[in-house]
Amino acid sequence: MENKKYLTLKERIAFTVGAFGRSGIYTLMSMFTLVFFQNGAGLTLTQGTTIILIGRIFDAINDPVMGMIVDRTKSKWGKMRPYLLYSPVPIAICTILLFTAPFEDGSTGAFIWALVTYILWGVAFTIQDVPFWGLSSVITPLESERTSFISTARLGSTFGGILPALLIPILYQSNMGYTKGFFVGALIFALLGCGLSILIFFVSKERVPKMDHTPSFKETFSVLGKDKLLIIVIFAAILGSTMVTANQCADYIGNYLIIQNYTDFSKIFADAAQTTLIPNVNAAEAYTFPYAFQIPRGTIVTTLTVAIGVGMVPAMAIFPMLRKKFSLKQIYIGSAVFGLIVHALCYVIFSMNITNINIFLLWVFLFLMGIPLGIYNVITYALIADAVDYMEWKTGERHEGVCFSFQTFLSKVNAAIATFVFGQILGTTDFMAVNKDLVDVDGRQIFYQQSEHTQIMLLALVTIVPAVGFLLTIIPMFFNDYTGKTKEKAQAELEAARTAKMSETAE
Repeated sequence: MENKKYLTLKERIAFTVGAFGRSGIYTLMSMFTLVFFQNGAGLTLTQGTTIILIGRIFDAINDPVMGMIVDRTKSKWGKMRPYLLYSPVPIAICTILLFTAPFEDGSTGAFIWALVTYILWGVAFTIQDVPFWGLSSVITPLESERTSFISTARLGSTFGGILPALLIPILYQSNMGYTKGFFVGALIFALLGCGLSILIFFVSKERVPKMDHTPSFKETFSVLGKDKLLIIVIFAAILGSTMVTANQCADYIGNYLIIQNYTDFSKIFADAAQTTLIPNVNAAEAYTFPYAFQIPRGTIVTTLTVAIGVGMVPAMAIFPMLRKKFSLKQIYIGSAVFGLIVHALCYVIFSMNITNINIFLLWVFLFLMGIPLGIYNVITYALIADAVDYMEWKTGERHEGVCFSFQTFLSKVNAAIATFVFGQILGTTDFMAVNKDLVDVDGRQIFYQQSEHTQIMLLALVTIVPAVGFLLTIIPMFFNDYTGKTKEKAQAELEAARTAKMSETAE
């Protein structure tokens, strides 16, 4: 059976392109929502992180329920594909509304609007997210094809995630400002994501046979309680949520650990308290990049995100090769240890001189930070797919929708917890948030100079906090025994059973 191929080139391309489009929308939300809430809608860090936490708690219910709905779906297109046709437009609308600020800065109306649109966005995205990634478990019965399929798709997703990091900082640091800049960015990525993500519906096919019996919600929860591997993956992901903090908060790194240190604030403010702007101030003239070539102020954040992305790409590309030599458990633990060491070393080196961080060395560290994140980006999907097989092996039932709903839930929880921890801890410092009224002569946003204490805390939040996440995520994975000969035996039995059932169906 391993010699037989099921996936077509069209399916691989469409799924990768679709992942690219969806990732632009998701990265816009996960990386910049807190920035927009604070600087575009005028909310406090506490209000912004509270909204994000409430939205993710709602998703804790929303995602598994969507998974059950998918598993119970019966249509001429299968159980995954119908949602890939109808969900892109609602996602696009909700994305635009999320990054719109129709109420007065910091008002009750602004808070309620942000909360409601954030929850609506989560619902709309979940309707697509669960079946989109769940499709990978039914599009081919072969684990080898599934591994390469997911790896390629995650590469597309990573490149799609780099795009908003390239464009959004340029938009909001232009004379558009935060409010208009984010709205224009949301419009661009909403339309792009909507157009590309719908493609997979038209070329994909669900090949793994459906269960003869559709379980009730009660039966589903009962079976999932027996899926040891899924429980391990869930706990590992939640405990390691802060691993992604540096990626989620690159905007703060760029503005307050790099741009600030390359800015002469005496050319911006007339006083040390930073209350009075110098007349006709030009922020661009105060910013001086101290090397032979100049990196524009508006692209600093972009370079940091790209550095992380560049590290993620080769990691995801080599994952299928690593998979041939090592088990998923070994790869997961090894990459976590690597991530822990890199993040801790980054803090040790840069904390010695926080006001003079070498951006070239920072790029190197961010590249290295991206490597374990790239592995994590792919391996979680492979582990979830294993959990589907494990449950089928143990119970005879497949629950792709429910299992992959936990993957989509976990990706959101990771971002939410990382952002919440970041915002709450930063809120205890003397961090000075952006004042939208402070703009230079050309309408560009002016940032306050942060204290060294705040800078040290920012550095710790994107190094030490992720390192703790990498340490904690290892613990549950030690209990994963679906590996080696046990997994080989299970896969052989499952493939034999599927081949027999597919032959019966063909007759």
